[in-house]
Amino acid sequence: SKMFLCDKNLHHYNLIKISFHYYQYIIITLIQITIKYNNAVQRKNNQNHPIIKFISTIFVLFTFIIAQSADKTQSISFYSGASIPVLGLDNWYGSTPIYGIQYAFQENDVTEIIFEFHYHKYNHGSIEDRKFKWIVDYNDYLSKEANAHMIWNDFILKSRKSLRDKTFTFSGKQFIPTLSYGIGFYNYTHRVKGLIYPGQYNPPLDETKLMDPITDRRVAWGGNLGIGGYTAINEVIKLRIGLNYHAAIGYLRSFEDWGLFEVVPLQFLTFELGIVYTY
Repeated sequence: SKMFLCDKNLHHYNLIKISFHYYQYIIITLIQITIKYNNAVQRKNNQNHPIIKFISTIFVLFTFIIAQSADKTQSISFYSGASIPVLGLDNWYGSTPIYGIQYAFQENDVTEIIFEFHYHKYNHGSIEDRKFKWIVDYNDYLSKEANAHMIWNDFILKSRKSLRDKTFTFSGKQFIPTLSYGIGFYNYTHRVKGLIYPGQYNPPLDETKLMDPITDRRVAWGGNLGIGGYTAINEVIKLRIGLNYHAAIGYLRSFEDWGLFEVVPLQFLTFELGIVYTY
């Protein structure tokens, strides 16, 4: 009878896993349809439709609620850290705080499947302090009202491997290294305004004549690779650190008069420190 109960519980658990993976497939398909719809709306209205944010939020929440297991193989993590632009994006912006949340379920003893959302905003783009050379009098001019910022709202699906055979002790605590990789939707909005229009021909330069504000919105595919690790604080709480590389298939348009050129793809690092609750 004990074997029958074990087999029954195992069967029930497998049904839950199958249902969850089927659920994932349905939701991801819905997101893909939503992305196509959003792109069509964006081309028509030059703005993102709020339904894409709604679908992504529902995906995260329902994954967290529905995917219940019987043996505490799930976790939720909150983290903060730094987002560090690299390889071209760093010509525009410096590092900025990043905030994120992760839901994870244990696929086996080594692998976790993770659903992650993070937010960061780059402020005070370098163009605010750059001058352009006016071809009429060859003098340099600063746009005193210039303002540039970039907002990211990113949804990521990734796999994280625990390297248990590489465990080491640090300050009396066991530390388990990890490797991760994944893909995701990188939703960014880049705004630049307040630039003096450099295409004037009649001196003196009219510094009140400004270019129209420029806004670039994209939902770009991207990938990420990461290293990190975690240590247990108690039976259910862990401390996690991570360093991740992100690349999104998006671009920043060039502002050549200010010495800023097109950036493709968009790349940044994230350094993360988080608390993990396992249940």
